[in-house]
This record gives sequence, C-alpha cells and structure tokens, in this order.
Amino acid sequence: MKYAKYLSLALVVPTLALADEAEKAKLMEAGKASFMTCAACHGMDGQGVAAGPKKMAPSLTGSKIATGDPAILALVIHNGIAKETQDYLGMMAPLGAALDDDKLAGVMTYVRNSFNNSASVVTPADVKKYRAQFKDIVGPVTRAKIAELEKK
Repeated sequence: MKYAKYLSLALVVPTLALADEAEKAKLMEAGKASFMTCAACHGMDGQGVAAGPKKMAPSLTGSKIATGDPAILALVIHNGIAKETQDYLGMMAPLGAALDDDKLAGVMTYVRNSFNNSASVVTPADVKKYRAQFKDIVGPVTRAKIAELEKK
C-alpha cells in the first residue's frame, strides 16, 4: 500500500499530459484557421509578406511579442499596434472585436507554436483574463507601451 500513492500518480501524470496535448492540438487547429486574417500581412509562413523592398509586417519567427508574455500578445492582437514608423507597410490592425475568446486563444497558441516558435498554450480562460487586464487601454498600443509592459 505504501507505493499505491506513487502508482496512482504515475498513471495520472501521463493522462494529464495527453489531455494537455489534445487541448493544444485543438487550439492549434482552430488557430491555424483564424490565422488566415493574420496571413494577409504576416504571410502563411509567418515571415512577413514582401511588398517591394519592404514587408507588410514583421516575421513572427522568434518574435519577442509572439513568444514572450502572452498577455502582451493578447493586447497587441486585440488593440493593434500604432503606426509610428515606416519600417513596415502595414499596420497591426485591432482584431479583438473579430475574435472571440476561443478564436483568440487558438490564434495565439498557433503563433506561439508555429514558425519555429515554442511557447506555452493560451486557453480561452487566459484570454478572458487578459481582456479584463487591459480593458482600460483604448486604441492601438505604441511600441513604447509594449516595451513598458515587457519590463514589468
């Protein structure tokens, strides 16, 4: 009986891992479908669509915003990024109204785990929390605001 606790734990942990993988797969599939909107500027390969000598948007590979604090990525997708420079031809449009919590969680998980990225899964419950966290920020965020939030 002394080892029964460890045996039951050994049986539960793989089950939890399978559940996590199933949830991730579901989010990735939904996220890939929702990413079609993002692909207009970031490209299907996440590298940014070329438009002459510039790109419409930056690469998502290794992006600090994409793979860093998921709350900041949620804010960026929800509110967009203010166009302050001419580095890219496009502007990160606010997509929060177009994506419910499930779709936003999916696209975030997809971006964070595609294009050679590897980061944590984002659940619809996480997204709900992020929306509440940033409810007072109106309009596109500036790069300075993003940098300020990254330091916290």
